[in-house]
Amino acid sequence: MKRYFKFGLKYGLLSGLIGVMLMGPAHSAELARCDGVEGYATQGARTFLWRPEWLAIAKTQITTSPEQAKALKSAADKALGRGPYSVTDKPRAPTGGSPHDYASIGPYWWPDPAKPDGLPYVRRDGEVNPERATASFDMTRSQALRDDVQTLSLAYSLLGDEAYARHAANLLRVWFLDPKTRMNPNLTFAQAVPGQSDGRGEGIIDALRFQPIVESIGLIAPSGALTADELRGLEQWFGALANWMRDSDNCRDARARSNNHGIYYDMMLAHFSLFARQEPQAKTVLSAFAETRLKAQMAADGSFPQEMSRTRSWHYSVWALDGALSAAQLAQCVDVDLWRASADGRNLKTGVDYLTPYLTGARTWPKADLDLNDPKRKAREQVAAKRTLRRAAWGFGDAQLSQAIENRTLPSNLEDDLLLPAFPVTTQK
Repeated sequence: MKRYFKFGLKYGLLSGLIGVMLMGPAHSAELARCDGVEGYATQGARTFLWRPEWLAIAKTQITTSPEQAKALKSAADKALGRGPYSVTDKPRAPTGGSPHDYASIGPYWWPDPAKPDGLPYVRRDGEVNPERATASFDMTRSQALRDDVQTLSLAYSLLGDEAYARHAANLLRVWFLDPKTRMNPNLTFAQAVPGQSDGRGEGIIDALRFQPIVESIGLIAPSGALTADELRGLEQWFGALANWMRDSDNCRDARARSNNHGIYYDMMLAHFSLFARQEPQAKTVLSAFAETRLKAQMAADGSFPQEMSRTRSWHYSVWALDGALSAAQLAQCVDVDLWRASADGRNLKTGVDYLTPYLTGARTWPKADLDLNDPKRKAREQVAAKRTLRRAAWGFGDAQLSQAIENRTLPSNLEDDLLLPAFPVTTQK
């Protein structure tokens, strides 16, 4: 799919440009093409979701902003002192599994106060049980792995210090490759409910933390910090995970879900399949996405009814849309146009148009939401919504949407701004 845009003077000349010639405000440039399982490799890094144009803008921002460069270096230097992490670090294996199996409990499940042993746990939607984040489970370790690998790979790509790539590579070896510490490529025991289930289909969404890791591998690969055999080993690991996602009972349950879990199942399976060089599987999933997800899950007005009924209705509405937009990005890699696809009148543009006025302040969110009543949680959700609509602005080439988002004073964070920058806004022809 070919679209064109212009870069304004605010970005200057893009130093360190990754394979894309952007000549300044008087010239336009074609967006780089994602080429199947090679992703954006010909543009400098084998990524699939992190566009080369975004990395080019990030390079310019770091080059021209000493404050941003200092903040990124500080974050990466701290990451150098952390890890490695392993699923074998937990004190005991999940019931029926091994220490190499990832284990977590569902976020909204709590001990039953009416039972002496608290079992089986009971559900309190929207209220996260802090037990989930303890060392007994792997969620916090997987988050730390994701955060550090992403920070280190970004710092290597933008600052050029190979120490960051080397440490990221070591973190990857320990979690995915070393026979003594590697994770088995499945999430059989993810999001268990004590006293009720040792693992559920909902747990597949825990693999979301591996998506920035896939992209990060693409950034550090040119450094040589990972050998060719190690890169193949990582591809094979994610191939095994993709096969498990396709064939396991838990994943059949996730695939059948008609809410955000179904959207993320498709999107993650496509991403991991592309990285593992399983292009036919990715194309099959993404070709059906408009029918299986948008038609089945989106209302005519662009809302997601199942998400609107949640106690965190804003969070899950943004979350579901972001997963669908990510699927559209990946679909470009296999020549499927989900940006314009429509099924029974349901399409991504309608979904974006539904959410935009609530983020820009033109409308007040019509449903109750636990996050919107807490200033810290609300700020976090605004960051996520801004990121989602930035993704949409790039996907649709919509400078007007980008302008509406950037005109708002919204919370931000450095890595969001670097990895998914604002769509350049200029006067369009």
